[in-house]
Amino acid sequence: MLGKMAKAILTAGVLLAFVALPLLGQGIERKEYTGLDKYPTQDRPDASSSVGVRAAEFLTIPVGARAIGMGGAFAAVADDISSVWWNPAGLGFLESPELMLTVVDYTLDLTYSYFAGAIPIADGLMTVGGFVGYLDIPDEEITTITSPNGTGSFYNAYDYQMGGSFAINLSDRFVAGLNAKYIHQDFYQDLSGNSFGIDAGAIYHTELADREIRFSFAIQNLGTNITMRGDKLRTSLPPQTMTGGAPNAYGDYSTDPYAMVTRSTRPAFYETHTYRLPTNVKIAVAYNLYTDDKVNWLAAAEVWRPSNIPITYSTGTEMSYKFTPFLTGAMRFGWQIQTDEYTESADEMGFAYYGDDPTLRGLSFGGGFKQLFGGKSIGFNYAYKNKGRLTADNFFSVTLGF
Repeated sequence: MLGKMAKAILTAGVLLAFVALPLLGQGIERKEYTGLDKYPTQDRPDASSSVGVRAAEFLTIPVGARAIGMGGAFAAVADDISSVWWNPAGLGFLESPELMLTVVDYTLDLTYSYFAGAIPIADGLMTVGGFVGYLDIPDEEITTITSPNGTGSFYNAYDYQMGGSFAINLSDRFVAGLNAKYIHQDFYQDLSGNSFGIDAGAIYHTELADREIRFSFAIQNLGTNITMRGDKLRTSLPPQTMTGGAPNAYGDYSTDPYAMVTRSTRPAFYETHTYRLPTNVKIAVAYNLYTDDKVNWLAAAEVWRPSNIPITYSTGTEMSYKFTPFLTGAMRFGWQIQTDEYTESADEMGFAYYGDDPTLRGLSFGGGFKQLFGGKSIGFNYAYKNKGRLTADNFFSVTLGF
């Protein structure tokens, strides 16, 4: 027993050390979350987020109601098809092919749909899979300073990602995984940007007091930057002139009878900022508190280090009960603590906040069932997540096993 514990502690230490370097490099104690790395923070209050200054933030919308019901503390628990989002290493625990569809009823009438599938190969030594996620943004009326109630014209937008997954069991205790994905954003009729990214993770599992314990790390959305381009950025430069033998920049030669045209009108494009992806590094642990023939109760906790908000903490629990050899039900509860939002009625400048009290922000719960029949399985899971001042989200997931 002591040997197993020492091995588990040593492995956990190695994993933590591996992740510590990028964490320290980003600055755990303090970091200005500008997102636009060329510009100053303009007196942004400490510990405030910069949500909206990263590209493709739809990548942060979680999928898989099971994990969300546990407060997002799932990187170490990951052992089903939803692992493709939370930690691709978890795909290495699949014993048979699985499919998943998640539909997210998101804020502001947005809908995010995510489909994934994976299949074990090489006698379960490896797992391969794929996924696609699509964010549908309904038509929005264009407003301006002079027409704050709308101009009568509309714009639309959409985002999507697609990619492949790979996981491998390096030993009977250690599994690693990787996602490679293509990311696209498009809005306002032909204004778009693309990126390539990866997710990677590893899980080490062993026993402590005769019950399973897991240590994990994962990194999400590490990839190239996005620069928006398109016909909406098209413009033209006026003729360049010379007066008295000296260049006169881009003046209008038609008002100067002595000007000489040195360069005619030229097509050009406005240049936009370059935005980084919302990268996130996670360290996690999960432990089975109680296990017998019918009941399994586990708890999990993890620390997130996102690039666009301060450190986030997640904790959750799941209790499953086997009603019959073919039917299992589960209940889940969790809390994701984000430190980027004020919980007072007014900020430090005295400006009052509106909307729901954010005290319960991050609270989540849910449940589901899994039915086996004829060597196949079907599962349904639901989760509710409180978002404080924003409307709460409802998540629905359906999984199929073959």
